[in-house]
Amino acid sequence: MDKIVLGYQQRLNERKGSSLFRSRKVRSSDTHWQLDFSTNDYLGLSQHPDIKRAFKQAIDIWGVGSTGSPLLSGYSAAHWELEELLAEWLGKPRALLFNSGFAANHGVLTTLVDKQEKLFADKLVHASIIDGMQHGEGRFKRYPHNQPEPLVAKASPGDWFVTEGVFSMDGDSCDLNQLASLKHKYDLKIMLDDAHGIAAYGAEGRGSLAVDSSVADVITGTFGKAIGVGGAFVCADDDEIESLIQFCRDYIYSTAMPPAQAAAIKASVEIVRSAEGDDRRGRLAERIQYFREQLKQRGLKTIDSDSAIQTWLFKSDEDALNMATQLQTHGYLCSVIRPPTVPAGSSRIRFSLTSEMSTPELAQFWSRVDEVLSQL
Repeated sequence: MDKIVLGYQQRLNERKGSSLFRSRKVRSSDTHWQLDFSTNDYLGLSQHPDIKRAFKQAIDIWGVGSTGSPLLSGYSAAHWELEELLAEWLGKPRALLFNSGFAANHGVLTTLVDKQEKLFADKLVHASIIDGMQHGEGRFKRYPHNQPEPLVAKASPGDWFVTEGVFSMDGDSCDLNQLASLKHKYDLKIMLDDAHGIAAYGAEGRGSLAVDSSVADVITGTFGKAIGVGGAFVCADDDEIESLIQFCRDYIYSTAMPPAQAAAIKASVEIVRSAEGDDRRGRLAERIQYFREQLKQRGLKTIDSDSAIQTWLFKSDEDALNMATQLQTHGYLCSVIRPPTVPAGSSRIRFSLTSEMSTPELAQFWSRVDEVLSQL
């Protein structure tokens, strides 16, 4: 016991004495920012009146909680209706709901991968995927970002290839044509986490796999980003989903999300698929293009990304933190991402863009950036 206590105390003391110490910021309902670049609410749906109305109406029907795990009392008609909608929308036979993207990814990898199977995962996959592989039974190897060959050439039929559609820290995307080619060439099972792609891109907001959902055998994603609510899902064939229901500890031993939450998600998905969803995605694409042009004009070091996630890279953790602090004093909330979340030497300010940011607001932001840079 003493060794364990000393271990975490020593790590905590070391973290407190470094620039990597993290602290939470309390968000108040009456706080006003010029622009909030820290949000994942890419389509601005978290404040949509129709979604809020659906949430409130479902509370009157179901109450505020699900009352139990999904295999006991927690699985309602609202959950079933959402699962049916997700499966139809994303072109898979079945869907299953989870409380978080972390639980969904961890649950898939600790339940569906056998001892005899190997996993090949991108170096930049989310922590939930890393933990799932570490806690699962399969052996795993990680390949350099978006460079799966020649490592995947060592795969055997039935092995798993794990990647993200849009990478959460860099904002770039996997090569879906390459993914399809590797799947066919090596007879791989593909798991794709599309947390940052779903709803924000593609026809009807189907995300990274809008053209062909059959490329991935298992699709995971969240409702807490472009969909604007919370929770997560897995879409796959019947055997995969039934195996998760029967054997996945993350699913079996968790209280189900409230039915009202499922109803709100369903309302959001319906908007995402509509003409209004197309309009919001179109505005988001315009904001992304404008932001990229501004980064390029100033010669700022960045990572090439067509997504709502844009990055400004810095030489040191301190430089990134100082710039973010300066911007926040002028009313621009932005997140500093530092090791160990990203590799050493790649600290950055991560900007999340939304469809609701206007071009004049973004132009004013870049004017403020120029002022801060001129004073350094």
